[in-house]
Amino acid sequence: MKRLLIASLVISATFLNACKEKKETYYTPREITASADVPQTKLPLQRMDLECFGVHDIVAVDSMIVLFTSNKQSMIQVFDYSGQPIAMLSPSGRASNEFLQVRYTDQNTVIDGDRYLYVESDGHYYLYNLSGSIRNGANLKPTKLLDLPDNIYLTLNYSTLFRPDGSYFQYKGVSHNEILIPSSALTPNPDGTMSLNDYEIPEFEYYPPQYIYVKTSGDTVKYDIFPRLPQLKKPDYCQSLYYTQTRMSDDGTRVVAVSLLDRMTFINLESGDVFGVRGPDFVDYAQLADKEDIMLSTVVGVMQVVTCGDYIYVLYDHNTVQEEEENDAPVNPTIRIFTWDGSFVAELIPDAPITNFYIDRSTYRLFAYDWDEQFYTADLQEVIKAVSRL
Repeated sequence: MKRLLIASLVISATFLNACKEKKETYYTPREITASADVPQTKLPLQRMDLECFGVHDIVAVDSMIVLFTSNKQSMIQVFDYSGQPIAMLSPSGRASNEFLQVRYTDQNTVIDGDRYLYVESDGHYYLYNLSGSIRNGANLKPTKLLDLPDNIYLTLNYSTLFRPDGSYFQYKGVSHNEILIPSSALTPNPDGTMSLNDYEIPEFEYYPPQYIYVKTSGDTVKYDIFPRLPQLKKPDYCQSLYYTQTRMSDDGTRVVAVSLLDRMTFINLESGDVFGVRGPDFVDYAQLADKEDIMLSTVVGVMQVVTCGDYIYVLYDHNTVQEEEENDAPVNPTIRIFTWDGSFVAELIPDAPITNFYIDRSTYRLFAYDWDEQFYTADLQEVIKAVSRL
C-alpha cells in the first residue's frame, strides 16, 4: 500500500484529479453477510528457535518449513520442524551466475515423488523441483510454464492457480489505462524537472478485475464479477483498496478471492456456480470515496489467506493503517475460519502479533512469523476437531 511517484513520461494516478466513475454495480450472485457471532478461541503460539532474515513468505510441506527471502544467494531457505537448517537455495535462470527473483504463488505439487513449487519470477511462472535441489545440493533450473501479460505493471495484483489436470485459473486485479505524454508536451526546467505545456491529459480510467478459467483444451470461461469503481477524492489510492488474494481448494475444484476490505467471492470451477460473502467488517468502497486520508483511516484488514482441507483461514489485522504507521502499534491479528460454502464458523486469537502464516495440510500444524521475524508454531488438530463439531 505504499505510494510511488513516477518521474517519467507515464503519468500515474498521482497526477490526476479523479477516477472515472463506472456505471456498473458490484455483481456477485447470492451475496450474503457473514455473522460476527462466532466462537472465539485463544491460540497460544510456541516460539521457534529459527533464524532467517528478509522473509516475505512461508510454506510448510513434507515436514519442512520453506521460507522465501530477499537474499539473492539463498532465496529459498529450508528448515525442519525443529528449526534446524536443511538447505539454502536459489533457482538458477537468467545466466550462469544469476538467480531468479522468487515470489511464491501459494501452491506446490508432487511429481514422481518429488516436491515441486510453483514460483513466479522474472515475468514468468515456473515449476521448481525443491526435492531435487535438496537431494543434489544444487540450485536447479526451473521449468517455465506461463508468461505474465506484457502490461502487468498496469495491474495491482495478478495470480495464477494451477489445477492437477493442467488447467488453471487466472485472476487479474483492478487495472488502469496507460497514459503517455508526448515529449513535445513537456518543457525542461533549469533545475532538471519537466513542466507540462498546454496539453489536455487523457482521462484516467480503472477497469474491473478479471476472473478466468483456462481449460486444458485452451477454452476459457470468464466470470462476470466486478466491483463498482467509485470516484475517489484521492484517486492514487484506488488500486490499493481493491487488493485481492486468490486461493484454490486442495482438490482444485473451487477458488476463493478475498479482498482487502473483507469481501469474499467463491467460484466452483466444475459447476460454474458463483456467490459472494461480506465479512463482518466489510466496508463498501463507495463509503470511502470522500475521505481525505483513505488509507490512514482504513482498517488494515486481510493480511494472508490459507486454504487447508475443508476450511479457509484468513489472517485479519483489526488495526487501522494510521495506528500502525503513525502510532507504531503492534499488529492486532485474528485468524478467521470459513467453510467453502461461505460460513464464518470460528475465530482464533493468537497470543503474538503474527503477520504471515501457513498450515501443513497433512498435520494441521501452523507456522507463522511477525514483523520482527520471530517465528512461531502451533498444533491446530484439536482446534479443527472442535470447529468440525460446530
